[in-house]
Amino acid sequence: MKDASTLSTKIQQLHRLKSLLQLSRPLNLFIVGITMYITRHVVLTDVLSKGYTGDFILNDIAFGSLVLAAMLITAAGNIINDYFDQKVDKINKPDRVVVGKSISRRVAIFMHQFLNISAVVLVARISWQHDYWLPIGFPIIIITLLWWYSPVIKKKPVVGNLLVAGCTALVPVFAVIYDVQLLEIPLKAVSFGSTNLFYYTWFWIIGIGGFAFVLTMIREVVKDTQDIPGDSTADYKTLPIIWGMPRTKRYVFVWMLVFVLMTGVSMARLTEARDLALFAGLLILPWFIALMKLNRAQTPRDFAGVSFWIKALMLGGLLLLLLIL
Repeated sequence: MKDASTLSTKIQQLHRLKSLLQLSRPLNLFIVGITMYITRHVVLTDVLSKGYTGDFILNDIAFGSLVLAAMLITAAGNIINDYFDQKVDKINKPDRVVVGKSISRRVAIFMHQFLNISAVVLVARISWQHDYWLPIGFPIIIITLLWWYSPVIKKKPVVGNLLVAGCTALVPVFAVIYDVQLLEIPLKAVSFGSTNLFYYTWFWIIGIGGFAFVLTMIREVVKDTQDIPGDSTADYKTLPIIWGMPRTKRYVFVWMLVFVLMTGVSMARLTEARDLALFAGLLILPWFIALMKLNRAQTPRDFAGVSFWIKALMLGGLLLLLLIL
C-alpha cells in the first residue's frame, strides 16, 4: 500500500510539472530564446563584421542570463493571462484549462511573482556589472503592462493586440541593447554608406522587430476571432466582437498586405538566386497558404489553421536569417 501511495504521489507531481510547463507555453519560450540568440549571434555578428573587430560587451553567461530573463517574463505573462482568463478559457478551450484544475490559483500567482522577480534580478545584475541601467526598464514596464493585460487592456479593441505585438517586437531589441548601446562610440566611428555602423545596426534590429510586430498583430486578431464564444460572455470588446467577422477579416488582410510589402522590399535588396528562393519558400509560400486559409475561414477551427501558418511564418523568418546571413 505504501509503495502504491508513493507511486501515486509521484504521478501527481509529474502531472503538476507537466501542467506548469503547459501553462508557460514552451513553444513561445523557445521562439523568444531562439529569436534572441539569432538576433545577437547571427544578425549582430554579421552587421558588426562590416567594420567592428572587437568582442561583444556581454559574455556568454551574461547573455544567457538575459535570454533566461526574457523567457521568465514570457512564462509569467502566460501564467497571469490564464489566471485572469480562467472563466473565458473554460468556454474557448476547455480541454486546455490548467489554472483552477491541476494548478491552483494560489500556486499560479506565486509562480507568476517568482518568475518576474527572478527576471528583474537577472537583468539588474547585468546592469550593475556594466553600469548601464536603461535595460532594467524593459522588464519592469512589460511586467506591469502584462499584469493589466487580461483584466483591463485585453478587453479594449486593438489596444491589447498592440501591447502583445509591441512586447514581441522588443525581443530582438532586448537581445542586443547592452552590446550595441555600450559600443556606441566605436560603432559611430565606423562610416557605413551615408550613415555609421551604430545606426546601421539599429536599422537591422528594428527591421526584425517590425516584422515580428506585424506578424504578431495578425496572429493576435486571428486568436481573438477563435475566442469569440468565451470573450463575448466576459464583455470583451475585441475587433471580431464589435466589427463582426467580414470586417475583421478585411482588417487582417491589410496587415497581411503590409507584411508582404515589407518582404518585397527586403527581397529587392537580394541578388543571389538562392536567397530569393529561400525568401519565397520560407516566407511567401506560408504567407500565401495563410492568406488562402483566412479567406475561407468561418469557424474557430478554421482560424486555428490560420494561426498555425502565421506561427510557421515566424519560424520561417528565423530560419531565413540563419540561412542567408
